Amino acid sequence: MSYTVTPTFIDIFKIGDNIIYNIGILDKLYEQYNTDPSSRQYIRKIIVVTNASIAEALLFDFIRNRVQHANFTEQILLHIPAIFSVKLSKFQHYIAQARKHNLFNSTDAFYDALELLAKKRNRIHIQNDKFEEPRDEMSVFDENAKILSEKVIEQVCNVLMSKYPRRAEYHGYVGDFVFPWDAHLVAP
Repeated sequence: MSYTVTPTFIDIFKIGDNIIYNIGILDKLYEQYNTDPSSRQYIRKIIVVTNASIAEALLFDFIRNRVQHANFTEQILLHIPAIFSVKLSKFQHYIAQARKHNLFNSTDAFYDALELLAKKRNRIHIQNDKFEEPRDEMSVFDENAKILSEKVIEQVCNVLMSKYPRRAEYHGYVGDFVFPWDAHLVAP
């Protein structure tokens, strides 16, 4: 049971290595999740937050390193110069730029899912100082949230692989991303 990505799109190899490390964490979490149903309500939060962090790292690597600071020989998306002057440092900002320029050629529903995932990731703070609903964390991090986080990662990876691969000489520096769930989406 796995969804495998050959990350031909990663620019900063250390980000790719760190994603692989976090997938290793997910492997252990999913192992526990799949073998001990009584622990699922407690493990889902960590899974959703980790998946959201991986999605953010993928967006950061793409927008910051492939679009804003692209290697001269690999410049992409030159038709949207406004993105080059925007200082981006947070998940919500990456999502806003991706939505504004429709970098993933997706519907609003996909960008809405990214935004919802970012909000859920921010709920790592137990105090919920923004009084987001629902107030009960067990309701925030339910099975639907886990599946949403998986689908978002798949959509981001599928689009980056198909639309924005790096030149062949940059392939192979980062190992495959082997996520511990079966694919929900059909890869292009």
